[in-house]
Amino acid sequence: MPHVSEVADGIYQIEIDEAKTSGTAEPLRCSTVYLIVADGQTALIETGPAVVAPVVLGTIRRLGHDPSRLSYILLTHIHLDHAGGAGTLAHQCPQLQVLVHQRGARHLVEPSRLIEGTRQAFGERFEDEYGPIVPVPEWQVRAVDDGEVIPLGERELRIIYAPGHAPHHMCIYDTKSQGIFSGDALGTPPIESNIVLTVAGFDLDSALESIDKLSQLNPKVVFFSHGGVSRETARLMQSLRANTKAYGDIILGALKVGEGKEQMARRLGAYHSKLIPGEYHLEEHRFEHIIPWYVAHFKRKGVA
Repeated sequence: MPHVSEVADGIYQIEIDEAKTSGTAEPLRCSTVYLIVADGQTALIETGPAVVAPVVLGTIRRLGHDPSRLSYILLTHIHLDHAGGAGTLAHQCPQLQVLVHQRGARHLVEPSRLIEGTRQAFGERFEDEYGPIVPVPEWQVRAVDDGEVIPLGERELRIIYAPGHAPHHMCIYDTKSQGIFSGDALGTPPIESNIVLTVAGFDLDSALESIDKLSQLNPKVVFFSHGGVSRETARLMQSLRANTKAYGDIILGALKVGEGKEQMARRLGAYHSKLIPGEYHLEEHRFEHIIPWYVAHFKRKGVA
């Protein structure tokens, strides 16, 4: 059973343990989907991977709403853990529109490159754990861009282009709660050690610019896509920006003196251990999933 809570008026957070859903032995990250209810209209933020689609639909029904009346799915970006279930849900709910940034829209309709990238990232058998990536019918896809406003009952959902984690990444600002659905642009808790999540295509400069842009909204709450919410938004933004930049400074400095991944991981570990002494420690091996994308960024920029 997913964990469901009303995290703001008319906003339900649905947290799903992917490991239990997929039946795999390995613990996978939880998927977080949000149901927004406004004057009888409903919308989803994110879908999670296809494997959780039945859980999402069942939860919507248990909350007293009919999936066949969903108006929208809004995706912060097209990565598997956020949008992998979009095609599955679109086919089961043909009345809805799937909203995605214009740079990612074509990959929902014709997902061959998305599937190949997912296979490279998660392995040949990714479908066994996460479910298939099903094309979204073209007529259900709506490409959006920065500044567009989506009316939903008494609410307005504003599209905020926020690249960095990915070039097709956007956030959604809800006018009623004054909250941001942040995708991966604002990391994950805990606040003190938070950084922008890095994957292939990560761009440090864009990530920092997006943090600054989102900070200017002065949100009252941030709704994360991998569990939790934060109402300490100013501290979140400040810490996130400082840590994300510090990681870059450490890795670039190490590159310039010819240090390898192991030395970089030790340097990052030393920085990290000072953030929450005695309370939180990120094992050095986990930096192996962060370092390559910073390095790739600096090489693209020609500074390393």
